[in-house]
Amino acid sequence: MKTTLITGAANGLGAELSRTLAANDQQLILLDSDLNALNSLYDELDTQTPERIFLYPMDLKGATPKDYAELAETLINQFQTLDALYLNAAILPAFTPIEHFEEMQWYEVMQVNLNANFHLIHHLLPLLKQGGELIAISDQTIHQHPAYYGAYGVAKAGLEQLVKTISTENPTLHCHIAQLSPFQSSLRAQLFPGEMIEHLPIAAEVAKQLIQTITSSPETLSFTL
Repeated sequence: MKTTLITGAANGLGAELSRTLAANDQQLILLDSDLNALNSLYDELDTQTPERIFLYPMDLKGATPKDYAELAETLINQFQTLDALYLNAAILPAFTPIEHFEEMQWYEVMQVNLNANFHLIHHLLPLLKQGGELIAISDQTIHQHPAYYGAYGVAKAGLEQLVKTISTENPTLHCHIAQLSPFQSSLRAQLFPGEMIEHLPIAAEVAKQLIQTITSSPETLSFTL
């Protein structure tokens, strides 16, 4: 049975990835700061796959290197191995030009969207090295060089470069960068309140397609959905 860790697991795409992987008979470690949503998802999945769902409440915005070291120690003691790591957690504030971007908000976005992923990889890489999978959830939009994406765009670009570096340095590790196109989510509804989203795919469809692409093309580094 494979053991998979998903960040940002409680809502949106993370929750749908959790549901799909649980249905595929995987053991899941669900990491998120939203404890209420995390518990609700646990109740749902544990009913379907008892004793295979584990919660790890963690706020990536305020986490320290010690917190990541404790996470790695917990996984080593309880699971001994990690077959896949989905770097899904991210925050995207309101669209703002760099000139007016709040400095503390910049640090918060970079902390969650980039620095946290570095710490996770840095501490969990020994568990993943033997044929494991590292999946970074990215965004097609950043490759169009859009205005106003601020720290989010910079962090996603940095995450892609980080995963490319890890892939080159660790040839036995299967690395993937999933550059996603827009899909229906509560966050997108907030950012684009006037958008007609009915034509966009739902998160459950994106999750299934993403997992299918990884399964069918294990050596592919970057792909778009």
